[in-house]
Amino acid sequence: MAIRTALRQSLRDFYFNSWRLAPANLVWGIILILGLLAGPFSLLGAALLLVLAVPTAGLYRMGAMIARDEPTTFGDFLGAMRRFGPASLIVATGGASLIVVFTTNVVVGLQANNPLGWFVTAMALWGDVGIAMFLVALWPILLDPQRDGIGLRQKLMLTGLVVIGRPLRVIALAIVVVIILAISTLLFAALVVISIAYLALVSGRIMLPLADGVEARLPEARRVR
Repeated sequence: MAIRTALRQSLRDFYFNSWRLAPANLVWGIILILGLLAGPFSLLGAALLLVLAVPTAGLYRMGAMIARDEPTTFGDFLGAMRRFGPASLIVATGGASLIVVFTTNVVVGLQANNPLGWFVTAMALWGDVGIAMFLVALWPILLDPQRDGIGLRQKLMLTGLVVIGRPLRVIALAIVVVIILAISTLLFAALVVISIAYLALVSGRIMLPLADGVEARLPEARRVR
């Protein structure tokens, strides 16, 4: 599905499911506000921001179900938080740790102000881009109802294959995610009530068919389902 088509279809999906999606997004937004009030660099604030991964899993579960044309309810949001909460925290902790490492290397490389430092900065920036692409691709695959029978490791492997096999589509989606989050940060109410649910819908519409296509090209013995 083209990005423009997915954006348009997801607006329609959100409109018809807003009474389910908006309250779920609000739960995410409340945890975000609590984390910001506690201070993102404090222990409590950082812990709350990591806990955002749990309602994110719930929202992406609903988005994946809608993308699969399955009926969804607010109960699916709550159920996904319970079922996929541990996996989502593992993903969030691992992703955040790698981003901190790469971003620190960017700063260190710039401060060195020499060719070696510039090289380190360039590699670290590409590392940040790679992690962002991987996370954007992973969330809908992780919560795909048609892949409930496989483990986290297999989903990570499939995500890696999608990023390698369809890098332009993944980076295009990552750019869309960054733009929507940037706009939503300025319009903070949208971030609290709409944006994450909408991104879950867009990601599901784009990534799940890509994952299906990549998996279909694998030999039968290597397919993750």
